[in-house]
Amino acid sequence: MPHEAESIMRERVSRRLFEHSRGVAMTCVELADLWGASAVEAETAGWLHDYCKELDADEILARAERMGLSVSAIERRRPVQLLHAPVGAAEVARLGVSAAVCRAIERHTVGGAGMDLLDRCLYVADAAEPGRQYPGVDELRRLARRSLDEAVAWSARRTLIRLVERGRAIHPGTTALYNETCR
Repeated sequence: MPHEAESIMRERVSRRLFEHSRGVAMTCVELADLWGASAVEAETAGWLHDYCKELDADEILARAERMGLSVSAIERRRPVQLLHAPVGAAEVARLGVSAAVCRAIERHTVGGAGMDLLDRCLYVADAAEPGRQYPGVDELRRLARRSLDEAVAWSARRTLIRLVERGRAIHPGTTALYNETCR
């Protein structure tokens, strides 16, 4: 499935998003190998995680409605950022992608309580792939190789801080992940 996923994304998304997806797939495989997840599922999840990222807000909302997905007020205000993952997961499920990969895709942006190993690998890979450049990304990359749980906690904490600094609402999944991972 990884090669099919790569081909799907090559045809579906911009060059910039394709390169990001390549970086996430590569990083997710590295983390899967390091921490014991399926490399095939990790690569597939990495390639497909932003399957719906380039849809506009109206289209994301329309697809969520057609699929019967529940949409919160927070998600309605920022549909591309917050719904591309669950909408994408539902769409790739229709392509025959495994439930484990779909769950990781669904949770890769906001996280949530009870994330399994593949979920955590993708969550961190999306934030740490080689194309990402932001203050602290090198620390996240080091943490990911030392402790996946510490990397997830660091990333959840960073997300919360950024959202609060920008005056943005916090998705319940992000809060749940932070509460589960903080010490």
